[in-house]
Amino acid sequence: MTATLVEFSGSRGGICGLSWGQVAIWRAIQRMVPDDAVLNMSWVTDLEGEGISVGTPLSRITGTVRTVMERHESLRTRVRAGDDGTPVQDLAAAGTIEVHVVDATADTAPAAAKALQERLTAPAYDYPHEWPLRAGAVRVGDVVTHAVFGICHLVTDRGGLTALVRDVVLCLRGEPLADADDRQPYDQALHQQSAAGRRQSQKALRYWSRHLESVPLQRFPAERERPADEPPFWAATLSSPAGDLAVPLLAGRHQVSTSAVILAAAAVQLARQTGAREAVLQVIVSNRFRPGLADAVGPASQDGLCVIDVGDDDLAPVIGRAMQASLQAYLHAQYDPAALDDLLATVGAARGGEVDLSVSFNDRRFDAQTPVAAGGAVTAEAIEALRPATTLKWERVEHYGARYFLHVNAVPGTLDLTLFADTTVLPAAAVEAHLRGIEELLLRSV
Repeated sequence: MTATLVEFSGSRGGICGLSWGQVAIWRAIQRMVPDDAVLNMSWVTDLEGEGISVGTPLSRITGTVRTVMERHESLRTRVRAGDDGTPVQDLAAAGTIEVHVVDATADTAPAAAKALQERLTAPAYDYPHEWPLRAGAVRVGDVVTHAVFGICHLVTDRGGLTALVRDVVLCLRGEPLADADDRQPYDQALHQQSAAGRRQSQKALRYWSRHLESVPLQRFPAERERPADEPPFWAATLSSPAGDLAVPLLAGRHQVSTSAVILAAAAVQLARQTGAREAVLQVIVSNRFRPGLADAVGPASQDGLCVIDVGDDDLAPVIGRAMQASLQAYLHAQYDPAALDDLLATVGAARGGEVDLSVSFNDRRFDAQTPVAAGGAVTAEAIEALRPATTLKWERVEHYGARYFLHVNAVPGTLDLTLFADTTVLPAAAVEAHLRGIEELLLRSV
């Protein structure tokens, strides 16, 4: 493997505090250390196989890297400790980045691209010193067959990655990019430090305060001693083709998003297993609906507080409540994380305990917030026939940043749910009961 140096020059540099979205991801990274490399993201583009370009020279790859480095300040931003020890973003006006080049044959190129992807993804980032973008290419003779990219989660999130990949693909095709007018992370941080930003944060935290002063402090009845043969965390993934048919049918019936349907089922099952009458979860909010953030590559996601009244109800009446609660969470998910820390400390002191916010829900699908029409061609019999196709897979996990974290994965043709669970509050039997209970609620409601 060789390395080609690419010089880039942006319009400005500077140092300022982190934006709220950067702080949120920085804290997630710190909770995962020393396993923070699992948060790294990467992708491979098969240039000819995906119809991007044919006979692509290496200069097209290096030009693409130069363009996105200059266009997106997030990719020129490194995070280091400031003079007072708090993290700051250090935006470079110019620099040099390596593009790693692997030579292969036509037969070995796909495997070489996969190996290069693993090499660019596996190491944790050196946050103060390393550029957050890693780039590579697989070359057969004089033609590049695959472009490979790795990126640090600290400088983007799911919505930002979509915008970045779009620009990369356009550059690889040799097409021009539209003018970029979305807010850069540096500008976002300065806005959030302004009087207008503080007012926005205060409004969001008033919403948090109203809920935190009334909901139970703890999410789980009691911890148990972990048996010696159990890992600290289980990661269990339930894949349900039947659920994939049931969810949009229920979403159409109730005229809500498919995400709200899954959230409601998780809330009902969580409340039943913990003996609560309401589910208190943090939902990951992209904030991309806000002005200037739709196509911004910098991180904008933050946790939103979602409180869903479950009571003794079955799933159907909870679906609408879940939609309403999640909308309120979305609207109040831009705030100063340090101010939230102060609020949690104040509420905890007043109520004589620590506020538990260790239950989270994250819908990783890109189209999950769009209401869908009822699936008229789908029948209950067709759904029931797919029940036997459900699978459950397990993974032992040594370290994770939450006691309960349910991810909805983007897997075509199946409702794919991964639950990370602290085994001191949810042993394996409870994890399985939770995931299968969500599926059962959905299928029975159909």
